[in-house]
Amino acid sequence: MGRFLAEFPRYKCDEDFVRQLRLAVIVVNDDLSEQCGADYRFATLQENQVKNLLRFASVSLFCGLCAAPSFAGGPPVRGASQNGVDSIAPFWNLAGPTSPIPRHGGVVALETQIVCTHQDVSAAVDNTDATDAGTCLSGGYTFLFQIQTTAPSLTITLGNLVGFTPLIADPGSTYGVAICDNDPTNPQASNTLQLCTTVSGTQLSNITATVNKKSAKITVVVPSIPSFSAGVGKQGQGLTLVVVTEQGAGHPISVPKISFK
Repeated sequence: MGRFLAEFPRYKCDEDFVRQLRLAVIVVNDDLSEQCGADYRFATLQENQVKNLLRFASVSLFCGLCAAPSFAGGPPVRGASQNGVDSIAPFWNLAGPTSPIPRHGGVVALETQIVCTHQDVSAAVDNTDATDAGTCLSGGYTFLFQIQTTAPSLTITLGNLVGFTPLIADPGSTYGVAICDNDPTNPQASNTLQLCTTVSGTQLSNITATVNKKSAKITVVVPSIPSFSAGVGKQGQGLTLVVVTEQGAGHPISVPKISFK
């Protein structure tokens, strides 16, 4: 393994780097180095995965250093590029975006998307892993709900939250509104394939997002519906709520329930 790390001297050995590296070799046997013959091709496959994931990790680590846009007042925000960028979409986009589904008596159109927070979609890391197929290997799931409505106001509840821990110091990293944070000067650092909200001015200032004491429910109150501009690519249009969970590896996946009143 040392010779592969030597090819990437620019990487800092911090927790994110080590996590990405471990995910790349998650299916390697502890004694693989002692194997030979037919097992050699399997080792070569893992070598390629290591190299690819390290390249992707460099983009992810860069994006992790980019602060999400800040707005006066309003709910916490999370920049779309915090979840990954276009070039590594197979590693973070688990499912969606879906087509709009009518809710709340037809006055709400809802689109959803599930993202692997740590860029570890099982099929992208190892497409031979049938056991974990359809999951994020680390169990880190980011759920996105994009809402368009003709109602004058809405109260939105996200319930059935499993593995959700609101961060007091940085609540935008675990819940709030997903913000489109495209960088026209650096398109490679943008995410145009994830649902997000294009915000201008004080459009979020009258929106509140609160978490109950058991961290099992988020309530978002929108007293008047802003008119959000359309995004680019798959970003869509409307208010996009985000919740980040750490559920543990394997099945099943607990998807938050959304309701309106």
